[in-house]
Amino acid sequence: MTLINVNLETFIRTTINQKHNVIERHKWGTKTPVANKLVKDWNFDSIVLHHSGNDGKTDPVEIEQYHMTKKGWDDVGYHYLIHSNGTIYEGRKIFHKGSHVAGANTGKIGILLMGDFDEQWWDVDDNLSKTHLAATNRLIATIKSQFPHSIRKLGGHKEYLPNKGYSCPGNQVMDKINEMRKKHGLSKP
Repeated sequence: MTLINVNLETFIRTTINQKHNVIERHKWGTKTPVANKLVKDWNFDSIVLHHSGNDGKTDPVEIEQYHMTKKGWDDVGYHYLIHSNGTIYEGRKIFHKGSHVAGANTGKIGILLMGDFDEQWWDVDDNLSKTHLAATNRLIATIKSQFPHSIRKLGGHKEYLPNKGYSCPGNQVMDKINEMRKKHGLSKP
């Protein structure tokens, strides 16, 4: 990797983080990523939306603990985690390949909407708030502006692995995703 690429990666990461007052990983994380095992990734073509699911985790530290301790991953799987109050947390640094689409992470930026957005009769779910959705849309717009020639797709996790039976990012997010694609000029995966 050349010095120009490293400087560009750092510039784009800093631009996104500053524009959205992103709480960077070193400010909230409790575990150190296994840096020597993280793989560089920069040729992004997709943004993938996720939700916490039935456990509804809304604390980035809990998500970090789950990913690194229970799943044995090298870092948090997502690049960004968005709380329902609009706060955005940095997960895995954007220049590292995520762990959020099993076997198909290359070229994909992972965004987690913290909460459970899959309505089921047997559990209490979160409601997708206007604040949560607005923060997500602002972040998508900024990411797209930083990768104007490469980001072409926006999808829910389940759309990237259609034969796996996933419901992620939940029906509440999926109900909004076509509108989001239209708003940002992105296509379905």
